[in-house]
Amino acid sequence: MLKKIKYVLIAAVAAFAAVSCQDYLTQPPVGSLSPDGFYTTPAHLESGVLGVYTKLTTYNIENLQYLLFSEDRSDNIWADPDPNGVRACSETAFLRIGSSLDELGTLWAGWYSLIYNANTVLANIEAVEFTDEAIKNQFKGEVLFLRALAHFELARTFGNVPVVDHILSPAEAKELTQSDAATVIKNSVIPDLTEAENLLPYRSSMKSSTGANIASEGRADKLSAQALLARVYMTLKGYPFNDSSAKANAQSYLTKVLQGGSSYFAPTIAEWKKQFMTDAATANKYQIFAIQHTDTDHGNQLTFEEGVGINNLTYVTDSYHSGSGMTSLYPEATLHYEYESNNDPRGLGYYFMDTYEEYGNTPEYAYRTTEFQYNGKTISTIENAINIKWCPTVPKREETGIAFDETSMGTSTSSRNKWPVNFPILRYEDMMLLQAELYVEDGKVSDAMGLVNQIRNRAGIEARPTGCSAADALKYVKLERKLELFLEGVRWFDEVRYGEWKECTLAMWDNYKTDGAYRTNISTGNIRDGRHYLPIPISETNAAPGLYVQNSGWE
Repeated sequence: MLKKIKYVLIAAVAAFAAVSCQDYLTQPPVGSLSPDGFYTTPAHLESGVLGVYTKLTTYNIENLQYLLFSEDRSDNIWADPDPNGVRACSETAFLRIGSSLDELGTLWAGWYSLIYNANTVLANIEAVEFTDEAIKNQFKGEVLFLRALAHFELARTFGNVPVVDHILSPAEAKELTQSDAATVIKNSVIPDLTEAENLLPYRSSMKSSTGANIASEGRADKLSAQALLARVYMTLKGYPFNDSSAKANAQSYLTKVLQGGSSYFAPTIAEWKKQFMTDAATANKYQIFAIQHTDTDHGNQLTFEEGVGINNLTYVTDSYHSGSGMTSLYPEATLHYEYESNNDPRGLGYYFMDTYEEYGNTPEYAYRTTEFQYNGKTISTIENAINIKWCPTVPKREETGIAFDETSMGTSTSSRNKWPVNFPILRYEDMMLLQAELYVEDGKVSDAMGLVNQIRNRAGIEARPTGCSAADALKYVKLERKLELFLEGVRWFDEVRYGEWKECTLAMWDNYKTDGAYRTNISTGNIRDGRHYLPIPISETNAAPGLYVQNSGWE
């Protein structure tokens, strides 16, 4: 898909960090689409649509939204609290950040840049003549889906954000105020997604501007809109919205997805593993919607931002792609134990590796085994395993039979992040486990465990008891979401909607105590009400003093 884009440039991170919302909502940011004078044919318009998708592939969104400000904040990941220098991952994980953190403004600008591009396409689409109205409707539906995704992520990440549903004039931008997250979701996200659902076909009928079938390209379709609506309504059902009326809508959309999307469930663990490799066509068979990385010019931004470096060339055969620049982020120890103790094939060797042997001048990786408390007992497990979910290591390639020539990525340091591995935003298993939550709530424990066990049986690990209590069933569902969706940007927002983010954070910090004391630079005073949202970037609050209000807990 991305090879077709001729008209879109990727903006450098620094280009966004230096501007305010008012700037980039009224003026095309670097790499944005021209607001007029270009869209005269369906092919031109499709280039604009693809330009909106391209924004998802940037560091500004993919890395910051789904790793730094999701996984790093959750109890899936243990970050080094005292690294060798100031590291955004550690500052974020231990709630030490402030509104001046550059990455906040970068993420904010990244999503609004996508929205700008989406609004540009929508402003021009009606003037373009199509011979096939269904293709025009599809393009409009795709862009509405992407705009809705952007507003949704902004709302659940920052809370109080401006809604931008058209290209703003300078005067409008100066007066644009924040809306609370519930209003953003109900008045913007849901209407955009509902319209997208009505306009979009299912994947098998997706077409390009020429009428060619593009089912394998992974663009947003009707099922994508339905799955995102299911997630949106489950979000509204939980904390901090606690909207009881959202449950019926969540159930309605989960039913649509589970009935219409069963082909997205990989039948075997061998097939399941292939979706996290460099074959986009196979990945798209099992991912409802994903950020597409089909070439090395637009590589996965998370590949080497997950943990310490893999310097042994047994795992990554080209030294330029060895990951020596990775940061100190590790799978949380009790989660590591859960994979390890069950011989779960999703864990060791696929999501993470424990060590590597000496290679050349690189010493053997020094892993640490530590005692932790888990389920009422003392366990011994590795606390600094290496996250490799998004790295297609040599053993993974050999196991899956998916080969890849690393030399195609070039030989610069930045080529570490050029691996063409898709990043899933919506997966069928996510929907299954959301449905399992509702089953437990409705007293259908056996049905809930049936869904959990479909996933566990595929992995070849012990099934959960179908006759357990509702309380135990809910624990099993929540744990399975951690195990199945690890490093996919889901867990933090689960903690929030469960209303458990403070308890989960404190429990992890407590479990990593050394001789009864918290590790260096950890302060429980940073766990404050309101901090489930990030602070509004200082670039926004300073741009027009009094226009934006800082979030509670970050004043």
